[in-house]
Amino acid sequence: MVRAVLTNIQRAKGFYLLPSLAAISLIVLILSPRNGYAWGLFALFVFRIYRMQIRELLLCTCAILIVTGMVTLSHTLTNQSHLSSEIKTGILEIDPTTYRVNGNGLSGEAELLGEKIVFFHQIKNEVEKNEWLNLTTPIYMQATFTLEEPETATNRFQFDYRTYLKRKKIHWKVNIQEVAAVTPNHSLGSIFSVIRLRFFDYLNRMLPNAKSKDYIMAMLFNQTDDIDTLAMAAYRKIGILHIFSISGMHIYFLVTTLQYGLLRMGVSRETTYPILLVTILLYAFLIGSGVGIFRAVFTHSFSLVAKMSKREISAKDAFAFAILLALWQNPYLVFSIAFQLSYSLSGLLYFLSPSLEKMRIPSLAKSFLLSLIMTCISGIFLSYHYFEIIWLGMFVNIIFSFFFSYLLFPLFWLLTLLAALKFPVAILSPLSMSMTIVLEKLEVVSQQLADTNWLLMITGRQPLLWYLGLAACLLAFLVAFEQRKHLFLWMMLVTLSFFFFYSLPKLNPNGRVIMLDAGQGDALLIKTPFNRDTVLIDTGGVITFNEEEDWKLRKETDYHAKNLVSAIKAEGVGQLDAVFLTHSDTDHIGNLDYLANELPIRHMYIASGMEETATFLAEVSGMHHIPPITSLMGPSQVELNTLAFQVLNPNHKRRGENNDSLVLYSKIGGLSWLFTGDLEESGEQDLMRRYPNLQADILKVGHHGSNTSTSSPFLKRVNPRGAFISVGRKNRYGHPTPEVVERLEAQKITIYRTDLNGAVHFIYNQRQKRIEIMLQ
Repeated sequence: MVRAVLTNIQRAKGFYLLPSLAAISLIVLILSPRNGYAWGLFALFVFRIYRMQIRELLLCTCAILIVTGMVTLSHTLTNQSHLSSEIKTGILEIDPTTYRVNGNGLSGEAELLGEKIVFFHQIKNEVEKNEWLNLTTPIYMQATFTLEEPETATNRFQFDYRTYLKRKKIHWKVNIQEVAAVTPNHSLGSIFSVIRLRFFDYLNRMLPNAKSKDYIMAMLFNQTDDIDTLAMAAYRKIGILHIFSISGMHIYFLVTTLQYGLLRMGVSRETTYPILLVTILLYAFLIGSGVGIFRAVFTHSFSLVAKMSKREISAKDAFAFAILLALWQNPYLVFSIAFQLSYSLSGLLYFLSPSLEKMRIPSLAKSFLLSLIMTCISGIFLSYHYFEIIWLGMFVNIIFSFFFSYLLFPLFWLLTLLAALKFPVAILSPLSMSMTIVLEKLEVVSQQLADTNWLLMITGRQPLLWYLGLAACLLAFLVAFEQRKHLFLWMMLVTLSFFFFYSLPKLNPNGRVIMLDAGQGDALLIKTPFNRDTVLIDTGGVITFNEEEDWKLRKETDYHAKNLVSAIKAEGVGQLDAVFLTHSDTDHIGNLDYLANELPIRHMYIASGMEETATFLAEVSGMHHIPPITSLMGPSQVELNTLAFQVLNPNHKRRGENNDSLVLYSKIGGLSWLFTGDLEESGEQDLMRRYPNLQADILKVGHHGSNTSTSSPFLKRVNPRGAFISVGRKNRYGHPTPEVVERLEAQKITIYRTDLNGAVHFIYNQRQKRIEIMLQ
């Protein structure tokens, strides 16, 4: 069997691609045994291979599936933890290449008692911060700490940190409380890390300190910490972030340039191959094994090894071997979007390139056609993971890919080479500054394009069957493209498929009222059947304290805002018809500017008097497009397409404080709802005086369950059946207070709270209504 498999390498032309696809489906089947689609895909691939009636292919497939199955089962059996939360002290093995310093926060991966963990540490002072930043050797850290289970997703379809870490064989989060001692790690295993750290330290010292250096470290050496976060966000929004993480195009440039240079110098091809192999393997060792880098390096490596052994192997089969090697190293990679995008788009290039070369159309048209097809393919994965498809990328990719491939990458490598050879600063600085000017212009253009939100399709997360159907339609189009048969017909079918896919949220007969988990903040999303009305009441936000010293400030301050926008997009909401802001506290409006820059808002409603508060004005000043703003006083009414909100408070212009909260009453899904913001007891009393017959089925509890709100007389008057409490886990305020919980329980009111239940969904249609919670 082994001989039959090996003898096919020399004549293989994509011989191993089908077995590698079968291996992928087998891994999904083993890791998600209840996934019926995985069974179907596995059966489809195996049946297709069987029908080809090639004995060697069957033998090859059996061998690959046996190895894949054994490796995957081995990974699942060893993916267990032997640590427990009772461990309070220990020694962590920390490699500086695996942690990050962000303001006064230190976080990364380490080993504790031979098991991988993630750790978090709050740096005490600026001296300690500099020590961590300049560390160039692995260490042992003796510390006291607490072990916690990683967080799970609390909003629907959101990033699940616990699952993510489990797929990296990490089961615990270590919060370091006190560092007792730090000693260097001079073990044999640390030598490789020392070499890598010293290499990066050398480059950082030799490269001129400018934006060009940040890009060189990011693009060539996978060190993205110094790239401006706003620039990275802009690259993501216009669909070119893959250039930084999954493309591997710089390795292709390295190989072809080095090969050309060696041949021009008179080095024979036979000698060139081992030099190229050693070079790219050494390069991969220095920068780490990112998904795109691993794929590019080992695809080239397999081709070079075949040439060195006087065997011919097609690029498709070298690519298939890279897939198998990556999956045997870590089967959990199949769930990673980096793996899905990197390998699917690269595989597409291998298949389409020959057909495109034969087409008699201008080069620019070929580039646009390729970019369009790649955008369609990547759109399936982006929709599933990020709930959107960025069609702008099919235009921008052509320009940016050309720019990086033919201008920036050569200059990046040239500057790196000159710095490594210790060329004088007088030569390096002009080149570095010229590149910096170009990169700054690129960032400006990227930000301007990102601000427009052009050609952004919000799809939400749809059932997996729709993604498979869309993929099948695209696959049929690719087959027709290669065979030049019925091309226009399949092109129209693909277009209609994407249009239908985009329309799915508008075809959903279910309405939802969702109390999103916004931490210690409020954010409540309402979407009526068929998305006729989409409304957000408050945006959540994180309270920050301005007395922080500069060295403590962290780069990423919009983590909660990103989660909020992602949770809204996951529901298929591409625009908000109305945003109601109850009052000007940061935990209610702190995410407004980020939200408004990510999603169109048709109209904004605020409590009268809020428009003059500093917090609200600061949020509005950060918005690229300011929607119409209406300040509200009660009694009045706001009418949308299918919803109407009665404004009960404030009854005159106020200052945007807790008792000035916008109080809204509405009937949704056959129930009456009362949204009270942060209204406190005196405000409740005033409300009862003005509305003596006020009652509601569902009460959004005021001020996160603070004892200053939700008084017994108010509860008796409103007489709700359910109470929604938006509150952060282990918050410093002790919300909801035991007194409020007791009052609610005394009236037999069902309590839903985000700290215990995660997001709470009230789902309704013409036939039924129900409540679902994220956490049981």
